[in-house]
This record gives sequence, C-alpha cells and structure tokens, in this order.
Amino acid sequence: MPTIEELAARLDRVESIQALHRLSADYCRGADRRDLDLFLSVWTPTAVWAPRENVVYTGTDEIAEAIERQWRAVKRAFHWTSNGAIDVDGNAATARFDVDAELELLDGSWIAVAGEYQDAFVRVKGKWQMSQRLVLIHSQFTLARSIS
Repeated sequence: MPTIEELAARLDRVESIQALHRLSADYCRGADRRDLDLFLSVWTPTAVWAPRENVVYTGTDEIAEAIERQWRAVKRAFHWTSNGAIDVDGNAATARFDVDAELELLDGSWIAVAGEYQDAFVRVKGKWQMSQRLVLIHSQFTLARSIS
C-alpha cells in the first residue's frame, strides 16, 4: 500500500500535468481570441518563444510585441493542440504537443499548419509557467479564399 507521501507525490504529478495542459490551451486561446493578458499569463518573465525557425523572442515584452504584430497580419486564427506528452520532474517539466492551426489572412486566403510544440515549464511559488516554446512546422500550405 502506498504511503501518504507517495500518494501526495502522485497527486502533485497528476495536478501538474493537468495544469500544463491548461497552459497550452490558454496559449492557443489567448492567441486566437487576441487576449493579450491570457496569452502573456502562460509565460515566465524571461521566457523564450520561437514561433518558427530562426525567429526567437525573449521575455514577455518581446513576446507581446510579436503576437501583436501577428494579430495585425492575420484576420483570425484557430489553434488546436493534441497528443500531449508531458514529463514532470519536481518544479520543472518538458512537453511535446502536436499542433494544427488554421489562419485566415487579411486577403481572405487561409493557411493550414501542422507541427509540434516543444515546451519547457517551471513552477514558481506553486504556479506553473512556460519558460520556452519552440515551434516545429512539419507542413504548411495555403487554402482557397474563404467562401463567406
């Protein structure tokens, strides 16, 4: 029979995994709904975001400027993450998520993207935050203009 300490550690691991899934969802929801407060709430102050190859933003000020530029170039966007593979080690964690995204550009054309998020997280004062998100794009293609 597990000890109280073992059960507490297992519960902490399960709650941590749930919190990390939520961070990934809040990242997508914040980006898609243009909710800057929600989008920035997932990051540590010194986080690193690499949304595509050879493009890296460091710190929440740079990350905020980058997402706001993206919002000016995109009419609307939808992101979905799945297949989360999360490893928790005390107050640090890593994860991989598959991502599908569809973005409508200002001219009405759409881009479909399939890729992977490679993440690092830290827990500070009991709160999990993303310290790094690297985006690997596996495929990207343009779709026809919107029919609406």
